Amino acid sequence: MDVFDAAIRMQGDLVGVFEYDEAGDPQNATADFYLCKMLSKVVGPIIGTIHIRSGAWSITETDIIVKWDNGERHAGLFIHGQLAAAFDIEAGTRHGGGYGKDFHADIPWSDAN
Repeated sequence: MDVFDAAIRMQGDLVGVFEYDEAGDPQNATADFYLCKMLSKVVGPIIGTIHIRSGAWSITETDIIVKWDNGERHAGLFIHGQLAAAFDIEAGTRHGGGYGKDFHADIPWSDAN
């Protein structure tokens, strides 16, 4: 089963996108968090990627939330309520990812909404 979630920044210029893609074989599945440009209300080119994990994963859409912090500086990926990865737009940095089942990384986040 593929899982997808996305959140567009209020300015409409950027979108955080999570995708878990089994591609027909759960053993070859990948989960990635992307930062993309928005072009005329359509998701445009990928400008950043954080690899979350590879292989079969029993995850559903209810386990995933992509959202922006209150200042819209960070696009964050929350898995099971834990911040798993984030893009810092102002600093141009990426945080988290590659943690398998342990999502307790030290990731910057401001005033989660």
